[in-house]
Amino acid sequence: MTRTPQQQDKAPEQGSALETGALNAANLRQRVLSKPTLIAAVLGAALLGFALWRIFDFEWTEVWDNVKGIHPGKYLLALGLYYLSFWFRGLRWRLMARTANIGGSDGKNVSGTLTLSGIILMGWFANSVAFMRLGDAYRGWALSRESGSDFPSCLGTVLAERVQDMAAVLILVLVAAILITVEGNSKVPGWVVFAAFLLVAVLIIGLLVMRLAGERLSRRLPDRIETAYVNFQRGTLDSFSGRAIPLQLALGIVGWLLEIARFYFVADAMGIEISFGIVMFAALANAMLTTIPTPGGFGFVEGGLTGLLILFGLSDSDSISLVAIDRTISWLSVVLFGGILFAVWHAVKVKKPRNTTSIRVD
Repeated sequence: MTRTPQQQDKAPEQGSALETGALNAANLRQRVLSKPTLIAAVLGAALLGFALWRIFDFEWTEVWDNVKGIHPGKYLLALGLYYLSFWFRGLRWRLMARTANIGGSDGKNVSGTLTLSGIILMGWFANSVAFMRLGDAYRGWALSRESGSDFPSCLGTVLAERVQDMAAVLILVLVAAILITVEGNSKVPGWVVFAAFLLVAVLIIGLLVMRLAGERLSRRLPDRIETAYVNFQRGTLDSFSGRAIPLQLALGIVGWLLEIARFYFVADAMGIEISFGIVMFAALANAMLTTIPTPGGFGFVEGGLTGLLILFGLSDSDSISLVAIDRTISWLSVVLFGGILFAVWHAVKVKKPRNTTSIRVD
């Protein structure tokens, strides 16, 4: 979709309004301490507490023995592989943003892979501490600021990336289900496969509606909202290119395989024997549970993933300790490292005037 001159003229105004408006450190702090976030956190804590008290049957001494017996080298390897996945995600996002011509000049103003990887980490940090996935909007704002493009178009690339993520997850869930069936030690929980299919179907239907009827529907909107929507639609749909999709999808799959490797080496570091098919299935179920809009999926991830591992035949104590240690990487480390990066970014970089071009770091 090609932007009209009128829409191009309005893009700087939208970017400026967003910068002065509010996805900044102070606003994020307000959202973290907001009533919806606190209610969501309390709900997650209540769910987790109930599961630990009434559903799971475990011994704290066994859990503590598992924690004490962690192999430091394997744990650090799991941590390193997890953060390596951000580089592949950053590279994919860069390719998608350039395909969508973010910032103009055939996407040459899009920041480099390392910068975009850092923005993804900050977005995940925001999702880990705030309600309703604020981090996705933050990522759109940060890309807008770095590239000098309008916010709705940049947010569209984030949606396009989410669509590809779910497609990659569905592919890997099906592979994991086949592996589990071949191994013959466990039954495949149908709800995980169904949830993956449902999410992908909803996203694809949304894209089809946007492609076939988006422009017609946009004409019914007020002018200001219409311009924002048209740019959002352009950023989303133009992120997909027939020739680029296979590479983009492959990079997404590599990112998820590194997350699966993280879960495997956490289990290995604790001496917990678990088949690779179950590792794949559990790691991907973890990713889907994090989409529940509590901070970082708190409560739902811990309870749901522990229950899933128990269904696969692990003991309650092994399941709880494995999930707890894995969450120190997939959630707590994101809060720590992403929070540090977020603070430095806003203390140093965001205070500088936005450039129309950006330095790329590959």
